[in-house]
Amino acid sequence: MGGVLSPCTPLGRGLSVGYDSSEDCCQGSHIPMSDLLPPEVCSLLNPAAIYANNEISLSDVEVYGFDYDYTLAQYADALHPEIFNAARDILIEHYKYPEGIRKYDYDPSFAIRGLHYDIQKSLLMKIDAFHYVQLGTAYRGLKPVPDDEVIDLYGGTQHIPLYQMSGFYGKGPSIKQFMDIFSLPEMALLSCVVDYFLGHGLEFDQVHLYKDVTDAIRDVHVKGLMYQWIEQDMEKYILRGDETFAVLSRLVAHGKQLFLITNSPFSFVDKGMRHMVGPDW
Repeated sequence: MGGVLSPCTPLGRGLSVGYDSSEDCCQGSHIPMSDLLPPEVCSLLNPAAIYANNEISLSDVEVYGFDYDYTLAQYADALHPEIFNAARDILIEHYKYPEGIRKYDYDPSFAIRGLHYDIQKSLLMKIDAFHYVQLGTAYRGLKPVPDDEVIDLYGGTQHIPLYQMSGFYGKGPSIKQFMDIFSLPEMALLSCVVDYFLGHGLEFDQVHLYKDVTDAIRDVHVKGLMYQWIEQDMEKYILRGDETFAVLSRLVAHGKQLFLITNSPFSFVDKGMRHMVGPDW
């Protein structure tokens, strides 16, 4: 089963000629980065680092705030199939979805963060920063959708109007973007359920199916299932706690003030912080 990944695709229609030509130039020439920058600059680049457009002196920042999940606490990928399986079972047992859905297992290679889902068309796809669908990335269920069909679905264009992607214009977006890592099992489950209904010729309401899957994923968190798994085996699910301890210790040693803000329960966060940092966190 192929993944909904971002291939090298042509630029969307309507972009400026200058942008188009510069893109073709960069992609067509295959010029190594080392040939574009002086050697002394290349030696300073860290491929694992994050580079900002503006410089900031961290010594001037006196207060640092942190989220907990996937910021201070980095979770292992082993958590994703647990979320998928629990939400799948909730759909079957509480929302009365067909028992046949239980045959699906979580595929970690299927989706990546940042994909968009058109709720009314049941399309999972990659849309770029200019609101153009990247051809070759659209899936309905677990099967790819041909490029010409995608273009037809959007009125002969790859471009998605902003009002469909933003809640600013009224009732909320009809296209949802999956941004956080918790969205990975949600995208996988959504695609598996759609695949089951399509494969068995069952009619379904696309909006209600999306809502049911979203609610099932939410229930995994609201009912505390995820918290129980992590608390029972922190060594398995929490990664790089020593790095979290090192960063916080360094900030405190330099006289910085720290705060933590999260929507996770305090008892859960307290146990995780004690595991990573110690009892006096």
